[in-house]
Amino acid sequence: MRGGISLGRPFGVPLLLAPSWFLFAALIVVVFSPVVQLSVPGPASYVVAFGYAVLLLVSVLLHEIAHAVAAKATGQKVTGIVLNVWGGFTSHEGRTSPGGSLLIAVVGPVVNGVIAVAAWQVREGTLDRPGGGGVVWLLLSALMLSNALLAVFNLLPGLPLDGGHALEAVVWKLSGDRATGTVAAGWVGRALAVLVFAGGLLVPRLLGWGSSITDVVWAALVGALLWQGASEALRFAAVQRRVPALSVQALQRPAIAVNARATVEEVVRAARAAIDAGATAGSGRDLEVVLVTDDGVPVAVVDTAALRQVPEGRRPSLGAGATARALPPRSWLPEGLSGEELLEAVQARPGEHVVVDTAGRVRGLLHTGDVIAAVTAR
Repeated sequence: MRGGISLGRPFGVPLLLAPSWFLFAALIVVVFSPVVQLSVPGPASYVVAFGYAVLLLVSVLLHEIAHAVAAKATGQKVTGIVLNVWGGFTSHEGRTSPGGSLLIAVVGPVVNGVIAVAAWQVREGTLDRPGGGGVVWLLLSALMLSNALLAVFNLLPGLPLDGGHALEAVVWKLSGDRATGTVAAGWVGRALAVLVFAGGLLVPRLLGWGSSITDVVWAALVGALLWQGASEALRFAAVQRRVPALSVQALQRPAIAVNARATVEEVVRAARAAIDAGATAGSGRDLEVVLVTDDGVPVAVVDTAALRQVPEGRRPSLGAGATARALPPRSWLPEGLSGEELLEAVQARPGEHVVVDTAGRVRGLLHTGDVIAAVTAR
């Protein structure tokens, strides 16, 4: 959702046209204008070819709007729609169900199928009019064919295509595990990538058409994009399977609470006493010091590096707050938090989180980076 030309907010969703779309439009003009020149000679053929590119843009837009509307209807938060050189994508987030995921996936290709049928019906009507079979008939024919291909191609049952998301939802429903559905659709997506590349090379030869370097490049490019998308889905599935094992207690760093009015010397003494008492035993991590108010509310975390730089002569008089970084309001988490709830909490507010028990006492410090490392296995 970064960069691009804003085209408004249909249904309240930000819509952007990426600069790369103009590369797609230029390609359409180059490929389609020779066909148009059979009916419209001269420079006007380029205008008609560009008009076809705009019609394709509208088709993709309707496809993505369908995804957005379905996502909203299933309780998802839609964050934007981007139209680019590869078509477009709709970004949305939030929890969903297998049925909701299936609905979001299939509505896009269904819209392309409806456009194809509508273009066919209107095209047939133009043949009965004087001058039928001209530029309008040509544009409608191209629109019908392209949308039919978009519908069929997108329904292929492999990620990252819409059909892959549909397969993921079906396997998710049958197995009760979304990651299992993602893995199944991801491997089918990889198989489709190989088939697309092999088909682009072999099918033209089998039909006696011959193949050009352009055919090879397009087959390789589309196959590579499908393979990349499927591979990303498989990596995401691996992440999904690590999420249930997340827990605050396993990932928190040991920490003690010290009154925010304490001096640096008092913080050092408290930390040494906690270490001697075994506060860091078995954790393999340094002790963190959280500054709290008189009521026990966490307000800052002592920066160990800054603390060590304070000369010993100044420690008895310098307030600990001078070596601390402030915490945002309510940046604490219950020590029993785990799984998806923990991941959502740190995603909503990245940074440091003070871990507290049911009585509000400081038990540790959780860094978003530690959660990310656990999820990504890095």
